[in-house]
Amino acid sequence: MGSPSSTDPGVQARIRQQEVIAELGQRALETDDLDQLMRDVSVAVAETLDNEYCKVLERLPGGDEVFLRQGVGWREGLVGSATVPTDLDSQAGYTLISEEPVIVDDLREEERFSGPELLTNHDVVSGISVVIGSVEEPWGVLGTHATDRTEFTTHEANFVQSAANILAAAIDRANKEDQLREREAQLSVATDAASIGLWLWDVQENVFTADEFLAESYGMDPEVVTTGAPIEAFFEPVPQEDKDGIWEGLDRALETGGFSAEYRVESDGETMWMVSRGEVEYDASGDPVRMHGAVTDITDRKRREQQLREREERYRDLFTSMSEGYCVIERVDTSPSEPIDFRYIEANPAFEEHTGLTDVVGKTIRDLVPGERREWFETYDTVVETGEPVRFDRELATQGRVLECYAFPVGDETDAQVGVLFTDITERVERERRLEGLIERLETSNERLEQFAYAASHDLQEPLRMVSSYLQLIEGRYGGELDDEGEEFLQFAVDGAERMREMIDGLLAYSRVETAGEPLEPVNLNAVLDDVLDDLQLRFEESNGEVIAESLPTVEGDSGQLRQVFQNLLDNAIEYSGDEPPRIRVSAERGSESDPEWEISVSDDGIGIDPEYSDQIFDVFQSYHEGERYNGTGIGLAICERIIERHGGEIRVTSDPGEGSTFTFTLPAASDSD
Repeated sequence: MGSPSSTDPGVQARIRQQEVIAELGQRALETDDLDQLMRDVSVAVAETLDNEYCKVLERLPGGDEVFLRQGVGWREGLVGSATVPTDLDSQAGYTLISEEPVIVDDLREEERFSGPELLTNHDVVSGISVVIGSVEEPWGVLGTHATDRTEFTTHEANFVQSAANILAAAIDRANKEDQLREREAQLSVATDAASIGLWLWDVQENVFTADEFLAESYGMDPEVVTTGAPIEAFFEPVPQEDKDGIWEGLDRALETGGFSAEYRVESDGETMWMVSRGEVEYDASGDPVRMHGAVTDITDRKRREQQLREREERYRDLFTSMSEGYCVIERVDTSPSEPIDFRYIEANPAFEEHTGLTDVVGKTIRDLVPGERREWFETYDTVVETGEPVRFDRELATQGRVLECYAFPVGDETDAQVGVLFTDITERVERERRLEGLIERLETSNERLEQFAYAASHDLQEPLRMVSSYLQLIEGRYGGELDDEGEEFLQFAVDGAERMREMIDGLLAYSRVETAGEPLEPVNLNAVLDDVLDDLQLRFEESNGEVIAESLPTVEGDSGQLRQVFQNLLDNAIEYSGDEPPRIRVSAERGSESDPEWEISVSDDGIGIDPEYSDQIFDVFQSYHEGERYNGTGIGLAICERIIERHGGEIRVTSDPGEGSTFTFTLPAASDSD
């Protein structure tokens, strides 16, 4: 059988198909418009195979659908919007997993899959579909379709596959170009942000080129820098002392292959610091051909380093001159079986003065102070582990001194270093100890005074009763025989004896506030006030007095002593009410629920007190007012103060003459558990 003639329609069709593929391949190389190329492929495939439709389906993220990115013959509005499912029941899904082109002679009789609506709505009967890309990583599907039943040949299927391969290559090239452009953009952003410039030196031609960053930094013409110039021109802005180092580094780099140098650039009256690094490329003979590298602006870093050096110098001066002792120690690496130890790495003169240790740098604490207490090492170790400062006292028994120490972390977490500031507090500690001794002696003295007051007041009662009894006998037996002056003298003696008895009773009560008190427990002040009002009922009736009381709290206290406080305050309010009936108000106030104290106030509208005497009235035997009109021993308020102090509170008065008085005292609030 002879070979096919060039006039054979089949041969002519294949030749035409090859020409179309060649033309599409050339067009793919010449265009950057991927969508236009897809449309050109769709038109060429449809016209070459005399089909009504051709489509390019792009696989969407997730792989569940493809969408009609380009094509010909389809109804208006579908290209760019229509989607097709990729399940195995659809031709698109079947094609994506097929190694060979999928040929459909009659979609109506197809058993491998069913036609999607995109095809059935356009009366498609026959067609060819192939994968764009690979089955392992498919980009999409290229398909062409006819409305008449057509038996497509293998050559036609290969033609469609070749067109799909052109698209796959163009898509791959476009993706790589996009990635390259993205990387170039990222590199540009990174170099701009990091103040980096790129350069290239043709060693054999001595042509040095760089980017605009270097031109701007060196104050050079950008056109000269980017087109190239001898390398010597690029070091004109560099001071001579730095230039010599650069040339030495370049000569060495041509032999070793690596270049690195830091130098200054003086441009427009400003000095900038640069660091330049490069690598040498050699030819087959080992001769240097070119060197490429980067230059970075490190001016800010150099300035920070200079500022750090200046701060360190100031710190050293302060460190040396400060009166407080200061040292820096670092933890020594020891085995688990060995005790913790620290080595001195810094110490100022004041440290030596405070501790008596000299020449300590480089030595460990255990070397210098063998008897160092373990808790000090544990304290330093805690500072290292937690990063939290610790304050503690350190007593130097051999020197008779006490140091207040403040230990704090130094450096970063890997340094294991501790700074310790020492302040000599020997005098303060001695003052505190003397004060504690004085307080102890005062407490002892107060205790003895209380015992004396109790004994004196108790022992005076019997002779006083005898004096009172005999005065009463004289008054009863001889009262009628005395003249008026004698009667007056006798009355003075009786009143004096009675007043002395009241004072002795008060002094006895005052001395027994601490010793005779009951343990503190929850006390309802409403009940205490009610008992006091019952006791004073007759006095209120005689004076036509009135008490307005708010609801009072429950406090921690001694109910008997708190009753004395209210009794004294209310009795005084009646006594010093003046010409008007006494009007008394009792109230309570607390700052917040978390406040540990209640503030109780007793106010009246009486004659008031001169503010000058607001403190003195709480002293023993100090009365409100002197004169015949008012009675009192001057010890009631002193007892009130003593009782309130025993409860951990305080009492005060605010008053003006003629404006009444307000006595305010604080008491501890009862706890929730109580």
